[in-house]
Amino acid sequence: MKIMKNKKAVAFLSGSAGELDWILPILDHLSNLQFEIKIIYLTRHVKKSVNRNSLLRNYIIKPENKIEAFSTGGPVVEMIERIGYLAHRINIKLKKPKVLSVFFYIIEYACRKVFEINLPKHLLSNQGERTLIFSESPSLRRPRDKWIKEIFDQSIFFYCPHSPHIYTSDLDREYPLSNDIDFNKKYFLLMGHPADYLEIDEENEFTSSDLEKVFTGHPKYSRRWLKKYKEKANSFRSSFTEREETNILVISRGYGSYIDEESQKDLVEATVQVVDKHLSNYNLFVKKHPRETDSHWDKIADSYPSIKIIEEHILDIACKVDFAITFWSSGAMDCATLEVPVIEFYDPNKHPKQQIPQEDSFTTIYRKLGLVYAANDKNDFEKFVSSLITKDSNISSERPHAFYHDLMDRSNLWEEKIEKILAVNNLI
Repeated sequence: MKIMKNKKAVAFLSGSAGELDWILPILDHLSNLQFEIKIIYLTRHVKKSVNRNSLLRNYIIKPENKIEAFSTGGPVVEMIERIGYLAHRINIKLKKPKVLSVFFYIIEYACRKVFEINLPKHLLSNQGERTLIFSESPSLRRPRDKWIKEIFDQSIFFYCPHSPHIYTSDLDREYPLSNDIDFNKKYFLLMGHPADYLEIDEENEFTSSDLEKVFTGHPKYSRRWLKKYKEKANSFRSSFTEREETNILVISRGYGSYIDEESQKDLVEATVQVVDKHLSNYNLFVKKHPRETDSHWDKIADSYPSIKIIEEHILDIACKVDFAITFWSSGAMDCATLEVPVIEFYDPNKHPKQQIPQEDSFTTIYRKLGLVYAANDKNDFEKFVSSLITKDSNISSERPHAFYHDLMDRSNLWEEKIEKILAVNNLI
């Protein structure tokens, strides 16, 4: 493979560490192809979120990776960007007289100039020639996306998910493994599975004919990326009967639009009470959600020395636990890829937002996939905890849905698709 020089990959991050987590295997591969990797933190929150994830933080600062990271966020800049977004949405939604159109144009122009001034100057040369731009897919709805396209008008753009969450409820529909891709386009929407795209039920920025849809699976679930994690996880769990301590991972969820503060408190306290009842010697590793800044875990941790709030990546810590507990999280997928047993302690009937109707009740996507033990209440939860503690159980005792295997197969083909895009654009 011919290695070209003076190539860049620029990742614009705005929401949480999940954005970088999803594209990390791609950036790592591009680095091996001699791309210079640049990371742009557009908000203070996303920089803090990345820095709280030890895997991502260490990857960035590792000298041999030669990654440059820049911050453009600040209170004033972020406020101006929000003003630009609101003006943009109002401008495209409302019927208005011409004079107001001019007013909105001036606002957006001023916001763009502030955005552009805060970008690293050396990135602005050559209109982004020989440059790949990565952004999370929701940014397609923001005026910032249009500004970046205008600034880097010679670049190739990739829009990516910020987690491996599965959005469809129709797991039994059949999809072709290969799809026709127009590799000559400049804009590519990367998605895990065709089912995710079919959930888009209206014409919007995601359905634009200029945006080529590429179903890559999730790069971090590829065999190459998972190999070392699987080896570590299997080695650790095989020592279950020899160890005095039991290690348990909790993948938490903060209160907000899915659960309220009282519900989070109940889940946290029930988890601790049950585990503490059945074990005298244990470590409860708590991985908070990237947006879980105010959590009941922080209030209860001092009372239980076995609780350890961690910054490790889920794949890293999952290699060192006997089983995991989630409050409905895509982290269940990470654990499942390493064959770590997962108890999903969450009641979708009490919290039905984004849950799947099933007869006269609700279920979760991870239960439909056959990846978790379903615990709607404390009694169910205690039953599974007791079972996993007293015998060396694992999630493979339940057969995952065929959709899961299809997604894993697609995850092993992402390099081939990305390299084809690079080859067509003379970047390898």
